[in-house]
Amino acid sequence: MARFLFYPGRALEQYRSLLHLGEVWYNLKTNPRVGKVLARETDARFVVTGRGNLERLDDTSRGIFLVQGESREELARIYDGGIGGFIVDNENEFELVREFAAEVPVFIRIRAKEHTIYTGKYFVYGIRWDRVSGLIGSQEGHFGIHFHRKTQNIGEWSLVEDFSNVLDSLEGKIEAFNIGGGIPFHYHNSSPPLEPIFRQIGRFRDHLRERGLKLVMEPGRFIAAPSVELETKVLNAYGGNLVVDASLYNAYPDTMLFGVRLPVRGEADRGHRYLIKGCSPDSLDIFRYKVFFPEPKGKGDTVTFLNAGAYNFRTEFSDLPEIPVELMK
Repeated sequence: MARFLFYPGRALEQYRSLLHLGEVWYNLKTNPRVGKVLARETDARFVVTGRGNLERLDDTSRGIFLVQGESREELARIYDGGIGGFIVDNENEFELVREFAAEVPVFIRIRAKEHTIYTGKYFVYGIRWDRVSGLIGSQEGHFGIHFHRKTQNIGEWSLVEDFSNVLDSLEGKIEAFNIGGGIPFHYHNSSPPLEPIFRQIGRFRDHLRERGLKLVMEPGRFIAAPSVELETKVLNAYGGNLVVDASLYNAYPDTMLFGVRLPVRGEADRGHRYLIKGCSPDSLDIFRYKVFFPEPKGKGDTVTFLNAGAYNFRTEFSDLPEIPVELMK
């Protein structure tokens, strides 16, 4: 049977490689198992959504709750339970939590123009940046800005230029700026150079320091992706097709959501060409349309997908089984 191979050391290495740039938070939706390791081995903070996510934390003070539809009473219970902060993306929810800013940070998600091809069709999350100063007003508290550019972000890193106006308008009103996620990782069809991105983040960190502000990042994919491999067996081989014992629906729906295609161990630039199908009959269930192997593959052979740790949740489609996770050293 297919299995996920989880290498905790890789996740820790990725996390630590970013600490020189700023404070690193981890969003538990990316992969909760990775979050469990970070909670045990680091002092990271965690972005959580909903009670289920929150209950994964042994220490709720390390959690930052991303509000999405909770009532005033529910948010008060979360606050009384010791939550470490809140993120809001609309004015109604800001009003529900603004009083808590006297004790814990409240991050306001802002909306700004995006250019990346991975952006959503509509800009429906976040408050217009030019309204934030008025919302905070003269209230004293621990406020921050949150901004999230979409997954596998490869062209949205002119942070100093993009957010100077925002920072000017909020002089003296905020303590931190969270640039959210979007830090990419390597996939077959998306493998951007990372050093230019890190240089731009470093420039923005220095720019924030000059203003007395802290930089925060949420690089979930960058941490989680390389920590997990998906090992599968070939169930059938015919006419240049390989059917493996896993499906995008129970192993890697991220391919259907964002179009990322996983690299495969041992693939080459030329050789024996295959299309790799999942084990459901659905026409969307295709891991890779074209993979070359130096040697032919057949029934019973192993096909291992790399960088499979981000958003590898399962669905109930076709009652496909949950794939086990094996902890590796």
